[in-house]
Amino acid sequence: MSLLQETCGAITGRSLKIEQHIFNSWNAESPVELYGRLVDVVAQYGAATNQEQVTVPKPCMIIASADHGVADMGVSAYPKETTVGMTQNYLIPKGAGANSLANYCGAQMEVIDMGIDADMSWVPGLRSHKLGMGTKNFVEEPAMTREQAVEGIETGIRLVKEKIDEGFNVFLVGEMGISNTTASALMTAKFAGLTAEEATGRGTNISDERLKLKQRIVHDVLEKYKDISKDDALGILSSVGGFEFACIVGVILGAAANHGLVIIDGFNTSACALVAKTLAPKAMDYVMASHLSAEKAAKSSLENLGLEAYVDLGLCLGEASGGSIQMGMLDLAVHMYMAITGGNK
Repeated sequence: MSLLQETCGAITGRSLKIEQHIFNSWNAESPVELYGRLVDVVAQYGAATNQEQVTVPKPCMIIASADHGVADMGVSAYPKETTVGMTQNYLIPKGAGANSLANYCGAQMEVIDMGIDADMSWVPGLRSHKLGMGTKNFVEEPAMTREQAVEGIETGIRLVKEKIDEGFNVFLVGEMGISNTTASALMTAKFAGLTAEEATGRGTNISDERLKLKQRIVHDVLEKYKDISKDDALGILSSVGGFEFACIVGVILGAAANHGLVIIDGFNTSACALVAKTLAPKAMDYVMASHLSAEKAAKSSLENLGLEAYVDLGLCLGEASGGSIQMGMLDLAVHMYMAITGGNK
């Protein structure tokens, strides 16, 4: 049995008993109606991490980086080399927005190169598990093989298991890869049954002209892979996905199998969650939404996951930005719960 099969088989639903215990404990001291969705946040966290006596969350931010062959088509406002620049920025000057947000929510940052189209061995602290020097251009051929997709997922599973063994129990997932919203648009369209126009947004705030090109490419590629069923998660991921997406799918599945909570970010990580949901539906019990991405199909993606955003800030940063904000809210809600209930009862 492969690690992927073993992991999917180990995923069970989160504890409804713990959820009810948290709800009852809070309500016994102060009416839960006063606290709105903060109650839901704590209840899901406690149930997902299997903690009847809730402890303060220990978050880890995982950012996966990789390049996309479709970038050569000019669908992004930025050149492919930006992936290199941003990835090294996380670890050398540590000046990216993701660094500030990780500091804000107290998360340890892990950055992994899943397939940047450059030698990154000079970057200290960068994990490396290159599946290739970027994906293939899916306009012409599948982005990756199924074997690469599985390897990428299993890389994410191993990474999250390592961090769980170190005591982390909440995972913020983010991604870096120029043109990855084109891949997300295709994946979301396949899983949610959307047209190219419904699924394709502006990504890095591209011009009207680039948006038309991006929509045309998404339309043509959807037609190219029209025979792939929405139930074939690996088929969709390998045909139009990204190497970094495969890793994030693995983080979601690995966390669910090991009672860790995952806070997804925006449109790209929602696409990853759609893959994870198709492979193991109960994994969604361990996934918490964060913000509503400014991307066009973000709401449809969350609806298909059975999730609802907690905040809408118009963000389109990616890189676990929304997840970091939600992590701050989770930390606040847990401390509030512990104070109200006298530190758990």
